[in-house]
Amino acid sequence: MHSNPPRGGKVLWLKVPPQRSVVAAHLRHVRGRFIAAGWHVVEGLEPPTTADGTLAVMDDPWVEPLPAVADFLAAADTADDAWRVPRINGAALPQGWQPATGPYTAIDYERMALGSPSPGRATALGTAPWCGFAIASAAGAPSLLASAWPPDTAQVRLIPDAYLYRYDDPAGHDRIELDRFISETAVVVVDVGCGHGRLGARHRREGRTVIGIEPDFTLAREAAKRLDLVLPLPAEHGLDALRPKVDCMIFADVLEHVPDPVGVLLKSAQALSDSGRIIASLPNTAWAPVLRALAAGHWDPTVAGVQARDHLTPMTPKSFRRMAAECGLEVMEEIPMAAPLSWRMRLWAWFMARASGGDLQDLLVPQWIAILGKRLS
Repeated sequence: MHSNPPRGGKVLWLKVPPQRSVVAAHLRHVRGRFIAAGWHVVEGLEPPTTADGTLAVMDDPWVEPLPAVADFLAAADTADDAWRVPRINGAALPQGWQPATGPYTAIDYERMALGSPSPGRATALGTAPWCGFAIASAAGAPSLLASAWPPDTAQVRLIPDAYLYRYDDPAGHDRIELDRFISETAVVVVDVGCGHGRLGARHRREGRTVIGIEPDFTLAREAAKRLDLVLPLPAEHGLDALRPKVDCMIFADVLEHVPDPVGVLLKSAQALSDSGRIIASLPNTAWAPVLRALAAGHWDPTVAGVQARDHLTPMTPKSFRRMAAECGLEVMEEIPMAAPLSWRMRLWAWFMARASGGDLQDLLVPQWIAILGKRLS
């Protein structure tokens, strides 16, 4: 899916198969950014047919590259035949991102991507992790194309002043923070959007049935090895196939991804037993870093996190309470998932809450967990 690149130009080779919709959307974003910056983009497993100019290669769909980073690496002061690789941040916590260091938003990522406006100091790659992104001059491009992946570190130079951010695949998260809310007495547990099925697998036991609903067939097939039953269907269709009464239903960062969250909650309430519980974790669109970027005129989706590219419905604690009430459900408990913020950001959030009559707590957390039950009155 590419034409011959121009001679002597800048070429980005996207060596990443778009296996999931969120990955495909991210690759479209990367492609558009680089083309707008004057790069020729080659996509697919087949390499460019010519490589007589600057060549960048991206082989990890969960990194956030910028054309500015690629240009910075190309200009870095190293031998012409050396490949340049930036440092990598992120992918260290269960949620797949580091709230202590960011980036909270795409604007934060752009600010941290280049630590210095001058060419970086080259050092040996050594034990630094392969970041999924490399760049070579015309002299080094042929050897980069011929390399196995990840590349031989002897041919790579690390540029400390340039950074990439890498997210974990959200579908692979273990979600251990939700374990304590699953009742020991629950007989039927349904994990909607179960991903690889690791959460439900921890709660399988004699006398209990754990069912997964997962629209991605590849993920559903893997989850089927771990759970009692997996329905490879979208949430709304999978819920139609359930037979009441379900004792525990889990939505681990799922409701913001479905086209009709109210309809999904209504069907969940119908399947839930009178004493059953729904456990929902949700990203908070009212988080202070996101609000501040929005106030500055920026709404730039990221690969994952609060502003993930595949989120369809913004969620806040207050809006979710109203949504639950429409569906005959009551929010019985809210558990904030706090993240460290600078004192400047906290002070900004305090002023915003005071000025708007809002709740400061709602601005300080990127995510929260809601425990819902049927409204029986």
